[in-house]
Amino acid sequence: MATERYEESLLEFLISALFARVGEPGTLTGQGKPARFEIKKSLGGGTCAASSSLEYALPSGRKLSHVSDILISLPGGKNLAVELQWATDLSDQLKARAYDALHQKQALGTNLTAFLIYLRAGLGGLSAEQAREICYPFDQFIALEHQDPQNPAIWVPILDRLEAEIASR
Repeated sequence: MATERYEESLLEFLISALFARVGEPGTLTGQGKPARFEIKKSLGGGTCAASSSLEYALPSGRKLSHVSDILISLPGGKNLAVELQWATDLSDQLKARAYDALHQKQALGTNLTAFLIYLRAGLGGLSAEQAREICYPFDQFIALEHQDPQNPAIWVPILDRLEAEIASR
């Protein structure tokens, strides 16, 4: 399977798994990157969308936007941004995500909880420890090392964390 399609299928799986846990029945639309749904009213409502963006301001005042792999927007302006980062030998991708997270956190403060999930199934790429150090602006850094990302069981603790964050808002 081509890498891009594999990543999109993982995103589809995560959106479906989140919908099963926190979604308002009948609200899931789209598939892959345009997928979105409403959060259960019993959890306070809100939306969850794949490939959705948040805007932030640089110190100069210029505004930029960052597209998160999954963005959960809750009432009162609270947001959970989830990034999926595949292992890489180059730190540039991680640095770019950390830069955006740092500026988003400065702009949105406690209205943003940022998650980075680092997927390192094989031996290649930066170690989880190196990635964690680069990604210090994220509130939650979760490393899935030497595990098959297609195994639904490894996602249960991550889904538990996200559901707990949604319920606590």
